[in-house]
Amino acid sequence: MKDKISIIAGGSGQFGVYLSQFLLKKGYKIIITTRNVKLAKKKIPFTNKNLILVKLNVQKKKEIQKLIFKYSPKLIFYFAGQSSPKVSYENKRMTLNSNFFGCKNFLEIIQKNNVDCKFVNATSSEIFSETKKKINLRSKKNPISPYGKAKLMSFYETKYFREKKKIKAYNAIIFNTESFLRKRDFLIPKICIAAINAYKFKTKTAFGNLDISREWNWCDEQVRYLTFFVKKKPQDFILSNGKPYAAKKMLNYAFKYFGLDYKKFVSFKKNLLRKKDFRLKQSDHISCLKRNNMNRKSKIYGKKLIYALIKYYLNEKKN
Repeated sequence: MKDKISIIAGGSGQFGVYLSQFLLKKGYKIIITTRNVKLAKKKIPFTNKNLILVKLNVQKKKEIQKLIFKYSPKLIFYFAGQSSPKVSYENKRMTLNSNFFGCKNFLEIIQKNNVDCKFVNATSSEIFSETKKKINLRSKKNPISPYGKAKLMSFYETKYFREKKKIKAYNAIIFNTESFLRKRDFLIPKICIAAINAYKFKTKTAFGNLDISREWNWCDEQVRYLTFFVKKKPQDFILSNGKPYAAKKMLNYAFKYFGLDYKKFVSFKKNLLRKKDFRLKQSDHISCLKRNNMNRKSKIYGKKLIYALIKYYLNEKKN
């Protein structure tokens, strides 16, 4: 256990929780950092003697250094950033500080103190330009939201520390990911809850832009492949399943679960639109897999993903 220690900065979100569960099973001791330990305990649906929650301000280098010196981790994952493109328009400073400067602080501490560990920065498909082509690592990068811009800055900073400072640093370019722990104001959970409310109460739900297509991944699977990539040499890689679905298709799956026509229960509200949005986002995930002699077989996507969430929400309400 001594050598198998991982710090997950911002680990009380969906990725941190599922990654913690995965690594705990592999014999790791997990240190989750959070701004609010009391709130984080409520968000993490399990306890484990090898899981420790620590309050950390990622803007304070002394706190980061103290944490790293105390635990001597072999793996550090950075998930501490504000994760909503919509919110990033409203709070640009918090988005930049959490996604870029916090990441930069960790990298500088690791480099300055010659810490022997792997560092994984969670960046986003939001760093790329609008395109109809499949996105690969060489695709043009021109984000449209403050969130995407902050993530791109952290992407380049991590790449710089890997190539120039020889830090064992990775960029995980993560496409849309869902789970039972996903915040309910994101599109896919909102779609599922809208279908449930339509079935139970004949309620209508307002949405913004539904003329989009994304690769909606399942977090359990994403975490598994994330750890596979991290076993390889330090690099940038795309984390997605390569299976795009239109938002309206996902709506149809959710409402058909109850035998309903979504068009009767869905309305459009202009104020729910993002200032800017990508119409299509599709990955060339295969190129990263091939480069690492890896295969990916995703099991939960499309209809299965929608059905899994609806069943969970229905059961949750019963309890």
